[in-house]
Amino acid sequence: MNENTKENKGLIKERNQQQWKLHQQLAHFVKDLDRLPDAQEARLNRPKSAPQNLLPMVF
Repeated sequence: MNENTKENKGLIKERNQQQWKLHQQLAHFVKDLDRLPDAQEARLNRPKSAPQNLLPMVF
C-alpha cells in the first residue's frame, strides 16, 4: 500500500465541541454496557411482563 491510499481509521481530523461531547457520551455509554450490575442494582431491576400492546410483536 502506498501512502496516498492509506486510511486513518478511527481518527477524526476536524472535531468541533459538539462532536467531541457526543463521542465522550458514547464512550461512557459503551463502558457502562461492559459493567456487571451490583447486587443493589440487580434487585431494583426486576423482570417485568410486556405491556399488552406489544404482544402482537412477540407472537
